[in-house]
Amino acid sequence: PIFFGRGTSKLTGGKLKEFGCKKVLVIFDKGIKAAGIVDKILDNIKASGIETVLFDKVEPDPPDYIVNEAGALGLAEKVDGLVGIGGGSSMDTAKGARILLTFPAPINRYFGRGDAEPLDERNMKPVIVIPTTAGTGSEATPGGIITDTEKHVKWPIICSVSMAIIDPELTVGLPSGITASTGFDALCHAAEALTSKAHNRISEVLAKEAITLIARNLPVACREGSNIEAREGMSLAATLAGMSLRGPFGGIPHDIGTLLGARYGIPHGTAVGCLLAESMNFIAPVIADK
Repeated sequence: PIFFGRGTSKLTGGKLKEFGCKKVLVIFDKGIKAAGIVDKILDNIKASGIETVLFDKVEPDPPDYIVNEAGALGLAEKVDGLVGIGGGSSMDTAKGARILLTFPAPINRYFGRGDAEPLDERNMKPVIVIPTTAGTGSEATPGGIITDTEKHVKWPIICSVSMAIIDPELTVGLPSGITASTGFDALCHAAEALTSKAHNRISEVLAKEAITLIARNLPVACREGSNIEAREGMSLAATLAGMSLRGPFGGIPHDIGTLLGARYGIPHGTAVGCLLAESMNFIAPVIADK
C-alpha cells in the first residue's frame, strides 16, 4: 500500500501498530535528523506506544558494511519492524536490514548476480519507508542498490516494502542542488522506461505523466524550495517514475551512471542525469516517435 499526500507521515505510528509492531528499528542519516524531520516521526511512533531503536549511520550509495551493521543492531535489539526515513540510501539500507533480520548476514550473500540465495519474504519483519526526497522511487519498487565496497560495484537486492508513506511536506526546504539531482534521477527512470524495449502500455502511461510533472515542477521546486505545490508534484512524479520501471528495465543512463557512482562517488542523480541527453540522442534514430 502507498499513502500519498500532505501530512501522511502522521499515519506512521498507527500503521506500525496495525502491523503489530512493538519495537522498531528507525533508519536515517544524520542530515535528515539535523533537519528536524526524524524527530517529528519518532514522536508520532512513540505516541502509538511503540519503542524505537535508532540507526543514523546511513551513507550515500549504501555500503555493504553499513547495511550489515544496521541488520546486526536490529537483531541485537530484537525489533519486530523497521522504518526507513530519507532518500534512496535510507530506504535501500532499510530494505537490506530487513533481509538480515530474517536471513544470515552478510548482505553480500543476496546480491542479484546469478548466485544470490533465494529469499522467502513471508517471514520477514514489516518495513515502512518514508521518502524525504523526490527522485529514487525506491518506495515504489521491490529492489534496492547496495555497494560492494571490496569490488567497488553496485549490486541490486530484491526486497519489497510493506508500506510506503509519501508526505511532500517532508521535502520542503530540500537544497536546490539535491532537488535537481534527485529530480533528474526520476526523469531518467521515466525516460528509460518509456524508451525501453521491454516497455508496456501501463509503464508508458506512468512514465509520460511523470515526465510531464517533472517538466512542470522541477524548475519551480529548485527556485522556490518552499513551494508545496511543486514539491507535491515532484513527490508524485518520483513515485510514478519508480512504478514505470516495473516491467521495463533501466537504460544507458543507469547502466553507465551506476558504474560512475560506484567508482567515483558521484551522486546517483547527477551521474545518470549527465548522461540522459546524449543517451536519448544515441537511441533516437530507432525510436524517433518516443
